Amino acid sequence: MLPDIILLNGTSSAGKSSIARALQRRAGIPLLHASLDTFTDMFLWEAVTDPAERKACHAAGVNNFHRALAMFAAGPFGVVVDHLILLPAWNDATRAALAGRRVHFIGVRCPLAVIETRERARPDRNPGMAAAQFAHVHRNQTYDLEVDTSLATPEECADRILAFIRTRAA
Repeated sequence: MLPDIILLNGTSSAGKSSIARALQRRAGIPLLHASLDTFTDMFLWEAVTDPAERKACHAAGVNNFHRALAMFAAGPFGVVVDHLILLPAWNDATRAALAGRRVHFIGVRCPLAVIETRERARPDRNPGMAAAQFAHVHRNQTYDLEVDTSLATPEECADRILAFIRTRAA
């Protein structure tokens, strides 16, 4: 039986990547970390100045991420998917890419004020990005488990997720 897929969905700066790394350290098995940011950040954004071109580049990054998810899901390893599902089409593409594998859908939440503070502290974030995503990222999503990164460390969130998965498998 193939290892499970853990899908983390939340806004930018909610703590998904930190939880993903903690899951990799604590799981006891090799896990891939597939991050949307890896694919969208393949472009050198300061060199893409035309708004229409920026939009096309971002769409290509998202589409490539979803295609890659299918490849990762077909492999022999568990995958931690670090996503920000903003559009119904992204939700559909993600679920289609991961079809055939047991997927644990985890909502990564955090109060907006905390996210905005984290966002300001990170040089790779545009101020206001998380606020724009906040009302949309969890809309129409059903989760198996939710974690709040303002109340728990990434390690505590990872432990809670792993305990949930182990209980579910029993």
